[in-house]
Amino acid sequence: MARTVKQVAERVGLPSRTVRYYDSIGLVSPEQRSQAGYRLYDAGGEGRLRFVRQAKALGFSLEEIRELMAAAERGCCGEVIPALQKLLDDKVSEVDERIAELRAFRERLVAYRAGQRSGCGCSGDGAFCGCLTDAPLIQIETGGN
Repeated sequence: MARTVKQVAERVGLPSRTVRYYDSIGLVSPEQRSQAGYRLYDAGGEGRLRFVRQAKALGFSLEEIRELMAAAERGCCGEVIPALQKLLDDKVSEVDERIAELRAFRERLVAYRAGQRSGCGCSGDGAFCGCLTDAPLIQIETGGN
């Protein structure tokens, strides 16, 4: 049974606009179109959308998901499992690095708080507050997708 974007989106737990976006970038494609031009997805399309949703939940980028889907379309699990294991290993390493960065950042914040003065002695003569003048410059990488 073919389902509209709204129907398939509800079944797989994605917003309709996300399903349309995935279609626009070629990640998934409707099996057919209705006479009125509505995208219609069959069970295979629904399965692909579930696959994408689960991969996104694991933190994979759309490009990584595209690679996994290509492996899945070439055959069965024989190609997907090794690719998935490598991606998972890479994600675990990224998370470990991020945890180490955040721990170091936390330590610097706690150290700064412990050594913070009760005020900067602003004179009120037009100078802006200097309470953060001696704060360590810390930059946290934000790897967004």
